[in-house]
Amino acid sequence: MEKRKYRLVMILLLFITISCFMLIKYCNQNKATLPFHKCMNIGNALDSPKNIKWDVELKNEYFDLIKNAGFDSVRIPVRFSDYAKDQPNYKLEENFMKEVDEYIDYAISKDLVVILDLHHFSELMKEPDKYKNCFLRIWEQLSQRYQNHSDKLVFEILNEPNKNLKYYIWNKYLNEAIRIVRKTNKYRLIIIGSTGFSSLDNLKYLKLPKDKNLIATFHFYEPNEFTFQGNVYHEGFEHLKNIPWSGTDSQSKYIKERFSKVKKWADENRIIVFLGEFGVNKNAPQKDRVVWVENVRKTAEEMGFAWGYWEFCSEFGVYDTKRSCWNEFLLDALIEKR
Repeated sequence: MEKRKYRLVMILLLFITISCFMLIKYCNQNKATLPFHKCMNIGNALDSPKNIKWDVELKNEYFDLIKNAGFDSVRIPVRFSDYAKDQPNYKLEENFMKEVDEYIDYAISKDLVVILDLHHFSELMKEPDKYKNCFLRIWEQLSQRYQNHSDKLVFEILNEPNKNLKYYIWNKYLNEAIRIVRKTNKYRLIIIGSTGFSSLDNLKYLKLPKDKNLIATFHFYEPNEFTFQGNVYHEGFEHLKNIPWSGTDSQSKYIKERFSKVKKWADENRIIVFLGEFGVNKNAPQKDRVVWVENVRKTAEEMGFAWGYWEFCSEFGVYDTKRSCWNEFLLDALIEKR
């Protein structure tokens, strides 16, 4: 009798072990694995309006600097809409696309993962119905153009959906865009953000297809009064100054609570997460800027998120192009033990 009970217990334990193994295997098969972890955004360059230069001129040497500093990926925001919306059949202008090609190819040749991000499509945000076809046509062309590229190229469908692109509209558009991409890029990683400027609070509204090669993204600049203080490009924050952030227990706890909300959602939906943007502009107190960046970066890593700092060499930048040097304090806050 005792031997029989022992055998039943052993069989039950074996069954539980196998079941747990299969469950873990199933979960892992139903979400992508991250090919990148430490990303640098190169903003204010290709995301500027057509024929209007902002303060960053993209150069190949920037990819070398980023790679040598210890980053494994770059996010390149591009205002593709300006090169398609006024063209017949929304055809992307070839001369501009060749320029984009060169930067992608160079970055990949340096063993960097490249996130190609459709950025600043403000017309779509204001008039979703009017610009839907342009949006989808852009992705049809990008998908076809890069279908044979390295898997180090990652697509980000749209930066910070907002305004009139409400979540129920965005869910329809993003699913159509994913279907278009999958016709020619069956396994390429695709990054999707929520409405409300990629707010973590709006992730719950995302309706994604069953696709193990999707990555969810969110952006984080909290508290805004600290990160945007004195920045003329953020209305309402221009006159703020000397607002501190010292990383107190309550401040650190707040960030962890916010990120825990994302992790809970991601675990429930079996999807990996990319903190696509976080940063503090140069008007914030230098020491506090460093403390905030390190705190956010460490919390993201604790949660298992990849991250991308905003941005390389402009108002939030880590690199000074005039002096040709890194802000070593900020760089240390991002890349430990360089």
